[in-house]
Order: sequence, then C-alpha cells, then structure tokens
Amino acid sequence: MMFDRTRKQLTIFFGSILGVVIILITAFFYLILQETLQHNEIQKLEDLKNKMSQQWEHRMEEQKKGKRPMEHEVKNVEWIFLLSDELIVWVSPDEKTQISPSRYSAMSNQLLNWAQRNEMKSGKGERFYVETGEERQTFLVSSQILNDAGGVYWMAIDITSNLALLDTIRLILLLSTIVLLSIAIWLAYFFAGKAMVPIKKSYYQQVEFTTNASHELRTPLSVIHSSVELLEECKDALPEFEQHVLDSLQDEVKRMIRLVESLLTLARSDSKSLQMKLDKVDLVQVSHQIYQAIQPLALKKGVHLYHDLPENNHGSNFIIGNIDQIKQLLYILLDNAIKYTPSGGQVKISYRGSHNGKTTLQIADTGIGIPKDELARIFERFYRVDKARSRELGGAGLGLSIAADIISNLGAYIHVTSEEGKGSFFEIEFHA
Repeated sequence: MMFDRTRKQLTIFFGSILGVVIILITAFFYLILQETLQHNEIQKLEDLKNKMSQQWEHRMEEQKKGKRPMEHEVKNVEWIFLLSDELIVWVSPDEKTQISPSRYSAMSNQLLNWAQRNEMKSGKGERFYVETGEERQTFLVSSQILNDAGGVYWMAIDITSNLALLDTIRLILLLSTIVLLSIAIWLAYFFAGKAMVPIKKSYYQQVEFTTNASHELRTPLSVIHSSVELLEECKDALPEFEQHVLDSLQDEVKRMIRLVESLLTLARSDSKSLQMKLDKVDLVQVSHQIYQAIQPLALKKGVHLYHDLPENNHGSNFIIGNIDQIKQLLYILLDNAIKYTPSGGQVKISYRGSHNGKTTLQIADTGIGIPKDELARIFERFYRVDKARSRELGGAGLGLSIAADIISNLGAYIHVTSEEGKGSFFEIEFHA
C-alpha cells in the first residue's frame, strides 16, 4: 500500500512534467505555424497592392506619353497580373466601378458593399466572410488610394484553405497530444516502478533485519530477565548498592523487552506477515476490559480513570476488526494518556455515535499536552516530543507508531487535538 501510493505520486510528478513539455511543444508548433500562415497572407496582400500600384503607374506613364487619351474616364484595366484567388474592386473618383474577372465575381458586390460600410482599421487587413450554400469562404481584405486621383480600390485574397489547414492541424495536434500524454503517463508509471525496485529491496531487507534481530534478541533478554528475577528472590541479602543496581537492571531489561516486542510488531506489520482474523467486536465491552486492566496503573500514578458508558448500548457499538489489535490499540492510547498525565489529573473514555453508522471512540486526558508544531509527527517511529521525559517514563517512541499501523489495518481514522498544559484529545472513528 505504501509503495503503491509512492508510485502513484511519482507517476503524477513525472507525468506532469512530461505533460507540460508535450503541451508546450505542441502549442509552440501551432503558434509558429499560425504566425507563418498569417505572415504569408499579409505578404500576399502586400504583393497584390504593389502589383496594382505598378499597373496604375504604368497606365499613367502611357497617358503622359500620349499613348492613352488624357481624360477622367477610367478605361478598362488589364487584370492579367492577378492570380486565381485574388480579387480587386476599383471605384474611380466619378463613382465608376471596375471588378476584376475571377471565380469570385458573384461576391464582388457583397465585398464592395461591405468594404464601403466598414473602415479598414488594420494595415494587415480585415476578414470578410461569404456564405455560399453550405460553404463559407473567408477573405482577407485591405484598401488603398491610388495617386493622381485614381480613386480607391479594395483588394481581397482567399484564405479559406489556410483556415481549413489550421483547423485540420489543430485537430491532429489535439489527437496527437492526447496520445502522447497517454504514452507519457504510461512511461511515467513504468519508470516510477523501476525507480521503486531498489527502494523496495532496501526496505524489505531492513524489515527482514529488524524481524530477525528482534527474534534473536528475545532469547538472551528472556534469559537475562529470568536471571534478574532469580536474583530478586535473594535481593534482601545483597548490599544496598547492589540492590539499587538490581532494580535498575530489572527496569532496563523490561524496557528492552518492550522495545523488542514493539519492533517485532512493526516488522510483522511492514512485511504483512500477520494474517489477522476479523470478527465482529463489541467496542464498549473491549474498552471496559482494557479499562479494568489498566486501572491499577492509573491508581498507582494517582490519575483518575473514567469510563463513560453510552446510554443506549445496542448494536451500534459493534465494529469489524481483530480483537487483539483493538485491545492493543486501546492499551497504547490509555497507557500514553496515563503516563503523561500528572498525579491528580484524569483520563476519560467516551463514545459518540453518528447518523452514518460509524462509531467513534474518544480518549481525553488533562496531561501535559502536545505542542502544535509536534502534532503532525507524533505517529512517526522513534519520535518523542520530550525525549528526556519519555526516556524517564520508559518510552521508546514506538507506541503511537504501532497504534497508527493498527488504525490503518482497521480502516479507521484518528484525529488528535492538544493544548500544552491542558491535555490531549484522541478521537478514533471506526467503520461499523
């Protein structure tokens, strides 16, 4: 589960990077193509303008040389310089109109009416649309005034094919981007899996080492503990200093045994080697058993332990889980609460039901509390808020880590709030 989550995170990270690169390259290519086509259209319009200007200047030179009569009436223009997708509508000063012969002659009047109504705001031309049946043609239009009182003309080039080309390329790029993104996500997932191989190997080696070390340490610790218990029987015959050493040795041996058991539990949990039997467990009943078992510890510490039984103890307090794990979870949380609550304080077990069938267990204490900046780390292994005090109380920083693993196995959720000097509040929401 942990590795799957990490692999998904790596996939999202690598996939996002590849996706951004693919999208940027695709967008850049499309913009370059669009800019190139538009530049070519403007250049073509400029070439048409130059050809018309040269045609007019040639006409004026012929008139000056007497080859053409000098009169205001504009004679027909030879339009042989125009290409098949170009159109010119020329209006002389005396309002006479000439239209270049082309396959667009049918729309020339539409162009003239539109051009006379619309001022040319851009030197790069304006777009003019013509609907012919189910087809739509697009033209780039510009206007120019001829010198020597030659009147004004509107020139247009057909850019329908360019727009169709852009639409086709846009569709191809969109489909290509989707395909490339899918490939990128697959590659990211594949390489994330490859990157996890050495991490998994190292992790399982560590788990195996911890398991083996815990097993190997249990035997000598058991021998030491038995020897200490034998010495405890003749403790009164020992000098006072040796009695003190024996007490310290007994405490350290017990602490080591608890540490090894905790490490073994975590190692088994990491390796998923424990096959837990799931049962329908009465949470209130199990909590009461742990409450009775841990009551002597609370009395010894001078802490008031309360068990607030629910008023309506019906079927709503049953949860699905392993009873041994649930007992261990409750013992860890209550032991922690008692351990960090000073004499005269109190620890309370209570319950809260919900309308969605979830059962919530609450454990509140009036202990020393947890700093806000430490709350996010209390479930980390070997992490202790107050290291000196934890060691004094026999803590190794593994209890809440084991509790977090149990909660994860049960599919439950834990929420912790705390305030320094006022106590802590642990709320566990189980799935019924």
